[in-house]
Amino acid sequence: MEKILKSYISSQKQPYITFKEYMDLALYHPEFGYYNSNQEKIGRHGDFYTSSNLSDVFGRALGRWFIHLFATCDIPRHIIELGAGTGRIAHAVLAYIQEQDEELFNQLQYTVIESSPFHGHKQKSLLENYENVYFIKDLESIGELRGIIFSNELFDAFPVHVIERKEGITYEVMVTADLHEQLIPLQNAEIEAYLEVLSLDLVEGQRIEIPLSMVQYYRTLCTKITKGILVTIDYGYTNEEWKEDIHRRGSLRGYYQHSMYDNVLQKAGEMDLTAHIHWDALRVNGKEQELHSLSFQRQNEFLLSCGILEELSNTSNPNPFSTEHKRNRAIRTLIEPGQISSHFQVLIQSKNIEIKNNNLFPTTII
Repeated sequence: MEKILKSYISSQKQPYITFKEYMDLALYHPEFGYYNSNQEKIGRHGDFYTSSNLSDVFGRALGRWFIHLFATCDIPRHIIELGAGTGRIAHAVLAYIQEQDEELFNQLQYTVIESSPFHGHKQKSLLENYENVYFIKDLESIGELRGIIFSNELFDAFPVHVIERKEGITYEVMVTADLHEQLIPLQNAEIEAYLEVLSLDLVEGQRIEIPLSMVQYYRTLCTKITKGILVTIDYGYTNEEWKEDIHRRGSLRGYYQHSMYDNVLQKAGEMDLTAHIHWDALRVNGKEQELHSLSFQRQNEFLLSCGILEELSNTSNPNPFSTEHKRNRAIRTLIEPGQISSHFQVLIQSKNIEIKNNNLFPTTII
């Protein structure tokens, strides 16, 4: 992959490319890109963990909440998952709904939109016993979207531009043919418009990622939603948080075998590249597309609202590796401060949906 990148950059009119172009190739090259390769990416033998790796309780909590939404909203019995990874969340959601509400399950359609051939194969293998699951390769292949549309750690994987403020000038950070950075005065009108719309003013020495690809995908997604609830689970910062000193050097990082790399211009095609998303960009662009923001919470707060504590088992099973004990441990990890959920947020938006009595979440008694 490194040779392909160097050859590509050397062939350009200018001896550099944007970070967005670099990430497009390193992550999505059809043969050697990270997400299109056959290497394990998620879990113990991969490069990073997601909430779904802990156990099935994350998906079961979502399934519990989805049942509530279908019962309290006039919403089509359709769940659309964007970028389903290994398919573990889909499996847990479907198993829970089938277990708890067979009538709803028989009415339900579950659609997975997945562009990665590697993950698509894993999903089809794991979900092969569910006849109500359909697979689509990309968002453009589907018409209108009606139902519950959700994603988990999707938007952080989109390629980004990188800019930096230095000596009073805003530069775009480019990648040269020898895979080093070069600062070029900002000339991209789309980036300038993005900064203006989001009211993002960089201070001296600040570096930040600009997610134009994410915004384009998100706007397309919103135009396709005609009636539904959109749930985005990811990690990111608000505009106010981007201003904090700790975030002044941006968030673009690489992950390889569970180690973090600040220098993302190495191990091209071998490691995951990720940047924290801009939550305000989703809210501002969603509002333009007639979506209403209903809730924005830390993931642990969201899971508690969904009723995840209902999954706790009062078990006398002495086997610490039993399903009950594994779920109990996973629940604690998902809700305790400082654990994995502290780094994630959940944005819930709606379009043409009325929620009875504003009852977005079930009332649970523990």
